[in-house]
Amino acid sequence: MNAVTGYGGPVGRGRARRHKGRRAVARARAAVRGRDRELTALRTALAPDGGRLIVLRGPAGIGRTTLLDAVGRLLAADGVRVLPLRLGAGPERDGDTFAVAALVRTVRERFEQLQETGLTEALSTVAQLRETGAPDRGGWTPSLVAALGGLFDTIGRRERVAVLADDVHAVAEPAPLLSAARRSGCLVVATCEEGAERDAGLAELLTDADRMMTIGPLADDIAESLVRRAVGARLDEAVPTALRKALGPLLGNPGTVLGTLDELRRGGRLIAVRGRLCLRAPDEPVALPADHPLLRRAAALGDPAVRLLGAVAVLNGLDVDDLPLLAEMFGADPADCGRLLDLLIESGVLTAAPTGRISCRCPALAATAAGRFGHRHGTALHASIAERLLTRQRRNGGADPVALADHIARGGAAVTLDDDTVGRLLALSAAAEQEEPERAALWYSAALRRLPPRGPEHARTLCRLLLLVVRTGRYELLREALTRYAEHGCAESSLPEIRLAAVLLALHTGELPAERAVRSLLDAPFPGRGPLAFSEWWFGRRLSPGACRPVRPAAVRAGAEAGRTDLLSAALCGDVDACERAWRGTGGTAPSPELDRLHQAASVADMADVARLVIGADYRVPEAGVLGAYHRVVRGYAGATWTQAMSAVRELELSGAEDTLAHHAARLFAADMCAARGEFGQAAQWLAAATPARRLAVMRTWVRVGLAARAGDDAEAVRVALLAGPRLRRAGLHAGLSSLLARAVRIAVLSDDHEGAAELLAEIELLPREDRADVRESLLLARGLVRRDLRYARSATDLTRERGDLPVLLESCLAVARFAEDPRPWLREAHTLATRCGASALLERVRVVTRERGVPAPRARGRRDALAVTEQRIIELIGEGLTNRQIALRLQLSEKTVENYLTRLFARTGYRSRVALAAASLSGRLPRTTV
Repeated sequence: MNAVTGYGGPVGRGRARRHKGRRAVARARAAVRGRDRELTALRTALAPDGGRLIVLRGPAGIGRTTLLDAVGRLLAADGVRVLPLRLGAGPERDGDTFAVAALVRTVRERFEQLQETGLTEALSTVAQLRETGAPDRGGWTPSLVAALGGLFDTIGRRERVAVLADDVHAVAEPAPLLSAARRSGCLVVATCEEGAERDAGLAELLTDADRMMTIGPLADDIAESLVRRAVGARLDEAVPTALRKALGPLLGNPGTVLGTLDELRRGGRLIAVRGRLCLRAPDEPVALPADHPLLRRAAALGDPAVRLLGAVAVLNGLDVDDLPLLAEMFGADPADCGRLLDLLIESGVLTAAPTGRISCRCPALAATAAGRFGHRHGTALHASIAERLLTRQRRNGGADPVALADHIARGGAAVTLDDDTVGRLLALSAAAEQEEPERAALWYSAALRRLPPRGPEHARTLCRLLLLVVRTGRYELLREALTRYAEHGCAESSLPEIRLAAVLLALHTGELPAERAVRSLLDAPFPGRGPLAFSEWWFGRRLSPGACRPVRPAAVRAGAEAGRTDLLSAALCGDVDACERAWRGTGGTAPSPELDRLHQAASVADMADVARLVIGADYRVPEAGVLGAYHRVVRGYAGATWTQAMSAVRELELSGAEDTLAHHAARLFAADMCAARGEFGQAAQWLAAATPARRLAVMRTWVRVGLAARAGDDAEAVRVALLAGPRLRRAGLHAGLSSLLARAVRIAVLSDDHEGAAELLAEIELLPREDRADVRESLLLARGLVRRDLRYARSATDLTRERGDLPVLLESCLAVARFAEDPRPWLREAHTLATRCGASALLERVRVVTRERGVPAPRARGRRDALAVTEQRIIELIGEGLTNRQIALRLQLSEKTVENYLTRLFARTGYRSRVALAAASLSGRLPRTTV
């Protein structure tokens, strides 16, 4: 080999070293994602000749050790000898005041690698001086300074030396040893925990340092990437969202993130659902591990500080003015409590707002602190405060009525109230209904538990509570009223409201009531709504054996309130005709777009949307619970945000509720989405998990038709629709039937089955129309496709586009493109929508029709266009933590092809890393075409 240009010569060795250095840099940055700035700054700071002392500080868990290890790899690649000192971690950690024992141990472990003349003597001198030093001074002697200098000089005789001292706050006096290393020309990088600089020994080191750097939190996208790598499985997108909400400012702390994930695992909160790792009960709080540094800091301040932290967590914050009352309850001096609060704030456990409000650092910390306090003690705390405020109120009227009402409500039955106080609570609730409905609902619930269940005031208060619960979504407030009904009964006039309370709770939570009397209420038919019981409609079965006493309407009802509860009952009973009658009864016009949306929501059992349309602003569509999660499934499906829709389906699977109509409908949507994405095994599993309930017969057949077509069997899809259509029509199952038949028409047209398409059109024409927008839309589309009339087709797709049902619009555009004179606009829209859904099976149909029509394939044009479906899948798999090789295997591509896709994505989107690309996709920051 040429001695000058080959790798065997001087130039070659230099080139090899540079290659090795670049590989080391790449490995170091891969190990500490998101720390490029810190690594660059450290390399720059350590570049000059001579000794340097750099101190890295940051909070516990921020990744100081990981960063220090990466620095060690970079320095070693540059030919520097590295001596890593793990302070406070070795067998000598308790008596190693000056870190000399840790140094001796490290040099002995690396003795064979160092191989320097005189090293044995230099090391023995340091060890002997340390052992014979004054015990009261931690083994330190003045001559030890010179011995340390000699040892470092010996080690660094031929190569530069780097001393990497981790956790220097763990020893009392780190400055003498590290300063000696710097004087000998060593590079010294030391890490310490933020807040430890108050220690005298560490303060001396910081004074001597050439540079001090603070390690900040990771960026959110890097933290979320860390979560995905840590779980080692395909992760549901709701998990990072829940962690972000719970951890707040601590999300950028790697130790906190990983510790919280471990806590979720230990608590059985991370569960696999059909290949995705999901968070069970996402509405329950995510808590920090009990040994988190913030909790250890509170414990180090003593039991009074822990109790104070628990009180702040239970009370959801504390105003400084409330401190004397809290101190009185704890039997402590207010000044002492104030000092403890200051220490908790100073240590970062609590935060103080400019208004003086004191809160826990993040919700996860509050959850752990409140959990330690215990639910029973938390309720007792509120009750104790309420009793003291009541005493103050009776004595001089000096209690804040709002604060008093809050503590009464949260103090439970332990707070004793006289009739006058209950009356004031009711008056306060009535006054707060418009401005603070959630507070008013809480107060009404507290008053209700103290009213005689058969008295007239109980009936009126229950009615007010029901209406406020619907406005606020606080359905858990109805549990106690139902329990008291089971124990004590109620007045006849209150029975419809009690039953409505049972229905509301069962609908929104999916939970079966424990009390037999309440189950009987759910087994009774709604008055005037036919023989079907609510329990049979929602849960698929009766809940109690034996005959049920029908719930008769009361002879005398409070006019306006009774009208609104009757309207609510109609909206939630599952009877589309009853909903329409209620709609007309409140002055709603027909036909109207709102009534069309009402029929559409009822056809897919989206009862949250039905209630919103019928009741209006007095109904809050919930985010959590069975109805809330299913509403997100329907909305995500129609809006082509299928990743979010699938996440909501999995949330329902883990809700812990009984299987309801919403669960089975969500599984049918999941089957359709998986089929469109080419995941036919998953689609079949979701379809099999959905019960063949009569109420969902049309929707189930709609899914079967789509699954057959997307698997390539168009003839079977048309056959299923032709057999099922007449049968469903004769059975009176008209809701959604026109959409089923229209889907089959589109499939028949795509497969040139003109006879089948004509038969399906004839079946649609037999459906009762009655100004139903869904039937009109399906009829227009079917006529346009069968007769190849572009006017009908445009009218139908305009209606679909206005309705916002993007998957139906996708299928329609694809079918119209088969005969349109200029298919390009139709194919372009179909391509865009298929990409947005991630529907690879439908995207392949777009390509087939494009080839058949002999037109150029639709292509993305600039940042405003949608990402190609393969690119979108690559981004999703990156977010799950897969490497390029793993992605290639999953998508059956070559690794080089995956790399080419990523190169184009980086160029088009402006993002420079896989992590940033995945994070941008999750947060919705990647460009999409507007439809």
